Amino acid sequence: MTVAESNAASAYRSYGTKRLAEYLRAERERTDGDLYVNGDRLADDLGRPPAEIERHLRSLSGSAPGLRISLESDSPRAVWRVSRR
Repeated sequence: MTVAESNAASAYRSYGTKRLAEYLRAERERTDGDLYVNGDRLADDLGRPPAEIERHLRSLSGSAPGLRISLESDSPRAVWRVSRR
């Protein structure tokens, strides 16, 4: 296993986290720029509860290979920025 593969494996602590990262990577590429999302919208798109999506976003922030995920607004409807690392 290479260092890159090891880092990628450690970033995904669960299948849900990996699935969200893949979805965000595809959406960011599709929009060809930074992506702004919130847990409610992602929950609808992925069919998961918003609290679960928020937990995965927090887990991925700072550790998703190839993505920079940062909290832009820490209000009840948190907004996350997804950009290329």
